[in-house]
Amino acid sequence: MTLDLICLLILALWSIPLNHIPAVGRLKAAGAEWGMGNRETLPDVALWVGRADRAQQNHHDNLAAIAVIIIIAHVTGKHDEITAIASAAIVIFRILHSTVYIVGIPLLRTLAYAGALAGMGIIVWRLFI
Repeated sequence: MTLDLICLLILALWSIPLNHIPAVGRLKAAGAEWGMGNRETLPDVALWVGRADRAQQNHHDNLAAIAVIIIIAHVTGKHDEITAIASAAIVIFRILHSTVYIVGIPLLRTLAYAGALAGMGIIVWRLFI
């Protein structure tokens, strides 16, 4: 398996903790009974829980495009050392993005998002040369 595909796997697996972090915050606020119920109402939670929801949604919104780009590079045989580095950078920047989003550091979040976009752009560039 190429480094590009390993990076894609890491990003897919990163979805798992991102799916559960907001739930942990809600369970902490509302208790296990609420968590095992139908959750008809949402508890009042700390601000970081809302940021965790948005970080999760942002990750899921971007994962499909990242996956398509990496898979196309792999299938077409256009993956190389540069796409591997770009894929690794995407992983680092996406995990950093989610983490600083939850913690609440807006400027670093934006820079991490831009870094991941740059990594995607590099892979797309490699597809056409």
